[in-house]
Amino acid sequence: MTYTRHWIHRPLPRREEINVVFFRGTPLDALTRALLAERRFPLAYAKGTAWGVVMHDMFGWNDEDYDRPDYQRVSRAGGGELAVFVTEPCVAKGHGPEFEYYRDGRLVNGVDFETPGYGVGTEPELLAPALTAARLIGPEAEFGLDGREERLVRAISDFFDLPELDLSETELADTQLP
Repeated sequence: MTYTRHWIHRPLPRREEINVVFFRGTPLDALTRALLAERRFPLAYAKGTAWGVVMHDMFGWNDEDYDRPDYQRVSRAGGGELAVFVTEPCVAKGHGPEFEYYRDGRLVNGVDFETPGYGVGTEPELLAPALTAARLIGPEAEFGLDGREERLVRAISDFFDLPELDLSETELADTQLP
């Protein structure tokens, strides 16, 4: 798998604070309805052979809605799996990206890119072998290298066999679900 564009920050041109949600085993219409129930309008989507992807604004469409979407409820609505990249959880405070993996309505694993060695969820160590092999955690971890966030995305994507998200030739900012 080759990564032709660094998308973990600003995955959609001219848009900030976008969450990237890979999904499988969930019908697109069920996922869309669940996101709309969370007041998140899908901005772009693509369907692959195993995983599809939906991108939406991190915040709700109400000015006061700064809460995170309840992905457990979203995952429960359609069953299946969600692999969620929160690309910029707090631009103003400069927090790094986060990753969450849901299966059948429960958080299986979550990783904060600032402290990837401390997973959360029902299987907090799920990604540890992949992150250790990529030298992102563990005794041989390579800290302080440029591209650490891209390496995290690559290790997580490879672990879950997520499709490449190459937006270099695609303008998705104005795309909306029908």
